[in-house]
Amino acid sequence: MLVEVSPGSTLFWGVMTIEYRMAEYDDFDVERVVEIARSIRPDDYESVGALDDWHDAQRNAGRLCVRWLVSVDGQIVGSVYVGQSPWVPLTTMMLYVAVHPDHQGRGFGRALIERAEGTASERGGERTFSWTEETWPRSMRFLDRAGYEVVERRWESTLDLSRCDLGEFHDAVDRIASSGIRILSASALAAERTDWKRDLHRLFVDVEKDVPAPFPIQETPFEDFETLSLGRRFVGDGFLVALDGDELVGLTEPQLVDDVPNAIEQNLTGVRSDYRGRGIALALKSRAAIWAAQAGFTSIRTQNAESNAAMLAVNDRLGFGRDRATIEYLKNL
Repeated sequence: MLVEVSPGSTLFWGVMTIEYRMAEYDDFDVERVVEIARSIRPDDYESVGALDDWHDAQRNAGRLCVRWLVSVDGQIVGSVYVGQSPWVPLTTMMLYVAVHPDHQGRGFGRALIERAEGTASERGGERTFSWTEETWPRSMRFLDRAGYEVVERRWESTLDLSRCDLGEFHDAVDRIASSGIRILSASALAAERTDWKRDLHRLFVDVEKDVPAPFPIQETPFEDFETLSLGRRFVGDGFLVALDGDELVGLTEPQLVDDVPNAIEQNLTGVRSDYRGRGIALALKSRAAIWAAQAGFTSIRTQNAESNAAMLAVNDRLGFGRDRATIEYLKNL
């Protein structure tokens, strides 16, 4: 029997004390939240450092960034993140629930998501955006029952660098070079230009606006780009740009992975709309794979929307294996 002893916060269940509370980033055990994420998915790239980076960007921009936590006898067993994003409309709140597998099926997820949706609504949210993996049917049913609708499917893919034919990758790079397109690292670009960060940001914004998404992509502010793309996980020799003369026309963004030193996470790869169809994205990703293999990395992980057929074709051609699909959801509040 559950008896509420403090409105919406602390409950007693038999001999267990269950507490719900909303917390700012620096007011909870971040390591425990990461531990829960990895208990659900052992190869999750979530880390304390990554959460630090995200929080810093959110705090500096004044955006919502909080968590509802549920604890049993003082130990966190689940949480739900609710916040805004630099590239999502501010009235569309990001919301992600994670409950430790040993504590699932007890109603904690439902209670967390209800509290998070209330917070989102109070802070001006009109919709919430969430996601789960196709391999977790229980989570899919949970979001379906909570009123969420599927809006996109994203493939996570991994390139095993130990099995790659680097000769084929060199061919793709050489073909682009023969057409007059140069590929430079961000380090080399910085040696050529004093305002290289601003130039990279302008290219990033130009490219990201066409990324398939269930909402209009917002322009990422320079401060967010500097923190999240050029910050702690930035690799100057691996972040690559394509140039036509002095014009920046494409990029690919490999980043280091906390706690997995032999892995690379490849985030945005894109080419300006007036330069697509020339093989530039293929050359950029090929050159990134060559760099990663030569630098001693053994794998590259990336994600692409199912609707982004062109980039999925590039990944398939390079030998990326599709591992699992992430299902994205929206709900009107």
